[in-house]
Amino acid sequence: MTAGRKAWWIAVTIWLLGGAPVLAQWHPAAPGHRWAFPRDHHMRPDYKTEWWYVTGHLVPDADPTAEPLAFQQTFFRNGLTATPGDTSGSAWTARDLVMAHASLTDPVANRHLFSEILWRAVPQLGGFGTPQDSVLAWGRAPAGTPGRWSISLRRDGTFVLVTRDDRQGLRYNLDCRPEKPLVFHGDGGFSPKNADGTAGSLYYSATRLSVRGTVWREGRPEAVSGRAWLDREIFTNSLAADQSGWDWLSLQLEDGRDLMVYRVRGTGSTADFALGTLIAADGQWRSLPAAAWSWDPGRTWTSPVTGATYPVTWRLRVPEADLDLELRAIHDEQENVSVRSAVHYWEGAVAAYCQGREVGRGFVELTGYGTGNRPPVGR
Repeated sequence: MTAGRKAWWIAVTIWLLGGAPVLAQWHPAAPGHRWAFPRDHHMRPDYKTEWWYVTGHLVPDADPTAEPLAFQQTFFRNGLTATPGDTSGSAWTARDLVMAHASLTDPVANRHLFSEILWRAVPQLGGFGTPQDSVLAWGRAPAGTPGRWSISLRRDGTFVLVTRDDRQGLRYNLDCRPEKPLVFHGDGGFSPKNADGTAGSLYYSATRLSVRGTVWREGRPEAVSGRAWLDREIFTNSLAADQSGWDWLSLQLEDGRDLMVYRVRGTGSTADFALGTLIAADGQWRSLPAAAWSWDPGRTWTSPVTGATYPVTWRLRVPEADLDLELRAIHDEQENVSVRSAVHYWEGAVAAYCQGREVGRGFVELTGYGTGNRPPVGR
C-alpha cells in the first residue's frame, strides 16, 4: 500500500523495546531504483521497513455461486540495527522484527477473524529469506498453534501463503499465481507520499493473482479458488510529520482492468497528497494524478471496540477511464485491532457496482481514524 503503511505500528513496537534506531543508516527510497528479480521480491536490509501484502477473494469449489470470502496476509520487516547487513555476532542478535497480520472475512456468517504475530528475526521465531531461498518471510504461529506463518515464492512465480491460528479459528493455505506482469507505481516504482517527494516508497504490485488452495471453516477444510492482489513496498522515509493517515484502494474489474488509488491525509483530515495507477487488461499501466479521479465517502460505521468511525461506502469516479462506481463494504465490521502494537485500522473487502450491477471486487484500507492509534514517538 502506501509508504508509511502501518509504519507507526512498527514505531510503537520499537518504542516498547526501548528506543528507535538511527534512520540515517538506511537508504531512503528515491527515484531511479534499478529493479532486479527475484532479488527485490526478497528482503532489502539496506532499507529500514518493507512488507509483502496480499488481499483477495475466494469462493468454495463446491459452490462457485457462493458469496466470496475475503482474506488478508501481510508480513512486515523492520530493521533494528544501525548497521544493516552486518552478519557478525550471534545468530540470536535481533537485527530485524518480523510482524504479520492476517484476516478472514465471511460475509454470510457476519464474521471477521483477525490474528497477528510479532517476533524478533532469530532462529526458531522468525526471519526472512535471501534470493537463494524460496521463503520470503516467516514467523512462528501464535501461542497454542503448531507450525509457522509464511509467504514463499516458487520458481514459476507463484506466491504461497500459509496462515494458522487455532485459537481464532483462522487458517488457510493458498497458492497465488500472477496473471499479469508486475506494475511499478509512480516514477519507475518510486511512489511519493508528499508533494516534494521527501516521503515515499519503492512500490510494485502484482495486481491480478489466480488463487487456489484450502480455507478451514469451523475446523473443516474447504477447497477454494479466486483472485488476489499483492503489494510490495520498501522504504526508510515514511509519512511526513504533518500527515495523519491514508485511504487506499485496490480494485479488480470484470472487464480485466485493475485500479489502485491512495490519498494521504493531513493532520486536519483533508487530502494532503494523492496518486493512482490504472492497469489495462493487457497489463499496460499509466499513473493517475489526483485531478484525474475522485473518491468520496458515504455511509459510515462506528466500531464498538475502538469507537473509530470509518466510511464503508464510497463513490469512485475516473472520467478518463469511463468509471463511475459505487463501492460497498461486503461486511461493515472489518476493523483489525492489534493487541501487540495497540493500534487499529479498517482493512476491508468491497464490491464495486455500476448502475446496480456488480462489476468488480477490491480492498480498502483506512488508517489514522479514531484516537489512540498513533505511536508515542515521532509525532
